[in-house]
Amino acid sequence: MKILFIATRKNCDPQDRELYEMDLMNRVLGFKRSLFDLGLYTVAACTPPDVEVTLHDEYLAPIDFDAGADLIALSAKTSAVARAYQVADEFRKRGKKVVLGGIHASLRPQEALEHVDYVVVGEAEKSWPRFVELFKKGEAPRLMPSDGFVEMAEIPVPRWDKASYREFLFHQVQTTRGCPFTCRFCSVPDISGNAFRMKPPEKVVEEIRAFPKTGPLRDQIRTIYFVDDNFISRPSATHALMDALIPLRKSKELGEWSAETTLNVASDQKLLDKFAEAGCGTLIIGFESVSEATLLTMDKKVNFALTYQEAIRRIHERGMSIVGNFIVGFDTDTLRVFDDTLKFIDDNDILYPFFSILTPMPGTKLHDEYKDAGRLDHIDWALYDTRHVVFEPKQMTREQLMDGYIWLYEQAYTAPRAYDRLERYWSRYRRRRSTVVENAFVRFKLRKARGRSARLDGLVKDGFRRLAKRGHKSDVGQLLYYLDSADFTDYLDRFRSSRYAEHAALFRSKDASPEAAKQWEHDRRRRVPRPAPAA
Repeated sequence: MKILFIATRKNCDPQDRELYEMDLMNRVLGFKRSLFDLGLYTVAACTPPDVEVTLHDEYLAPIDFDAGADLIALSAKTSAVARAYQVADEFRKRGKKVVLGGIHASLRPQEALEHVDYVVVGEAEKSWPRFVELFKKGEAPRLMPSDGFVEMAEIPVPRWDKASYREFLFHQVQTTRGCPFTCRFCSVPDISGNAFRMKPPEKVVEEIRAFPKTGPLRDQIRTIYFVDDNFISRPSATHALMDALIPLRKSKELGEWSAETTLNVASDQKLLDKFAEAGCGTLIIGFESVSEATLLTMDKKVNFALTYQEAIRRIHERGMSIVGNFIVGFDTDTLRVFDDTLKFIDDNDILYPFFSILTPMPGTKLHDEYKDAGRLDHIDWALYDTRHVVFEPKQMTREQLMDGYIWLYEQAYTAPRAYDRLERYWSRYRRRRSTVVENAFVRFKLRKARGRSARLDGLVKDGFRRLAKRGHKSDVGQLLYYLDSADFTDYLDRFRSSRYAEHAALFRSKDASPEAAKQWEHDRRRRVPRPAPAA
């Protein structure tokens, strides 16, 4: 028996973009994709050993819909499920059997069964082997129920041997699952349970040591991304994990890494010290909003003894940068939210801001509330990607929310304030200056990006001018990330409304209250010339 696992594109349109795919950075450094589908490779490792397994990534090569396989296995989150449905439909036209798993299919299995033959619900490590055995006998149910949450110690090392590993920019490891919190915009507890589960440190070390080697240069560039929703979910276990990782770092088996966490990590300075000693270079922190009132309306409890400024300073002083995740479009957000967010980012030297539009994902309280209130515009899941407006905002128009999202990226990565923030970080916190060889290598590789846009060409020139300045520890890798984000901003320009310039002026305004926005819209309409009467 043969099973073909396929990692489909996240978007139906091949030209569509996602910031986290880092298109420019991959092009410059010679990779084809940033992140692989860790869940798919893990489930493949749970397949019975007598079954022949093949894995294909659509980002690396087109799908062969005539490929010989007894079963096609797909997985998809909500924003990617439209493309997964397209692929499933094509295979089924050719008489192939298709099974789908993942978050979206688990939450909306009946919808998924309109496009596939089988749906595996929930975490699949336990139920997948049983499903495969039933499929061999012709007895597989169309809806395969979950067998419960797997013990983290039982999760096997993903099938790296089936991956085109040299094409991916990041290593990926998962050390925890589950979350006891009930944020209205999040579905993690429904999928992974409301209790934290930890992978034993020795299992994490085993996975890290199992990473394939792809050559000295690529292995040096590639870093590890711990994909946990909250890396410090149980601090005592995180301490134990750091104690296991520090020796790997000292023996040079572990490179630089990043992880998602809450700002509470700064409350434990011993743990922060261990992070730095183990090689943590970046912490990904979900600020979501700079307004405590907004967080409370989303049931995201604010239980924090330190000020944001003190917590951020503690992280920075240990040589770790921050990816700050921010969401705009909450009901409490006025037009001031855009400039307020940028001011917070600049005041605290958040090196890598990442912005999302509030998106009521299926399976969340927020989705149910907006649906009941008639505020959802549609259920075109391809647009539920956190960079399209899919609902009626409360204190601004849909166009203003979309333009505000674009304006945030424009200001954060292409305006002069972007490089000013980068230079401040270099001067205050960066511990090592990139070498002349590293700088020359990236500059040489950036020839591939020449001519993509006049704005990007100007940013490359200005960036290397600032990189060469004396008096700070500049880093060409961080500059490259800024250029990649600027390239993504160029892509976003196509989504600007016809009123973008006027909206941007309003975002900068001292008076960006809802009343001012309504008055501005009223005045704008009065300024629009009336059409001449028909002859």
